[in-house]
Amino acid sequence: MAARKPKVVERPTEETFEFKDRTYILKGDATPITYAIRSKHAPSKPLLYFDGSKNRALRYCDNQSSVFLDEQDGYAVTTQIVMENGKLMVQKENVELQKFLSIYHPDNGKIFYEFNPEQKAQKDYDEELVVLEAQIQVKDMPIEDLEAVGRVVFKNKVDRLTSSELRRDLMVYARKNPKEFMALIDDDIVKFRNIAVRAVDMGIIKISKDGRNVSWAKDGGKIITVPFGENVYSALATFFITDEGMDVIAKISEQL
Repeated sequence: MAARKPKVVERPTEETFEFKDRTYILKGDATPITYAIRSKHAPSKPLLYFDGSKNRALRYCDNQSSVFLDEQDGYAVTTQIVMENGKLMVQKENVELQKFLSIYHPDNGKIFYEFNPEQKAQKDYDEELVVLEAQIQVKDMPIEDLEAVGRVVFKNKVDRLTSSELRRDLMVYARKNPKEFMALIDDDIVKFRNIAVRAVDMGIIKISKDGRNVSWAKDGGKIITVPFGENVYSALATFFITDEGMDVIAKISEQL
């Protein structure tokens, strides 16, 4: 399995910073009554911002005009930043705190994040489009292709379902798992595996009792020998995408 890429946090910059009220949310499901966000650098607990050439120590003080420790004077007093019930609302007038949390704080995107209603609405809309597309596919796809997906999702249960039942159950599955469903309908191996199953069920090809050999049912002509330990239907699906296998699947399709 490929390693998951870390999520990139989209942050404003000094140049693009917009003056508006902002809300920060604690990540995860936990919503403690109070949660203190780190507000100052310490050797044992570094709080640093890389400005492109060096790491700069951070410290938020509401009596200072900069969040960089090297730009603060001797009267700096560290200000505690506390979330209540997993949320912190910062008014647009509190510019330095907003910049501290939105632009510079290394925990932004890891411990907390800035809530953006427009981005959330777009994300929700995109997710709904995926669900809609998946359900349209269930509605419009030929039953043979749905059967291929059904064999992956529902295994042998497919053989006991009517066409209407299969569409209904896959409609529910597509609504709950739209991305997985869309990936399955684009997977040629899934489709070819279903053809193999149907060809065996209809007596076009046959599998030896030990599951190692596949041949034509009519004349016994050998099609493939299945590698040891491999599922016979998976082996057939992989074989069907080869040049030789395409000839075999063409003959099978004529009889399905």
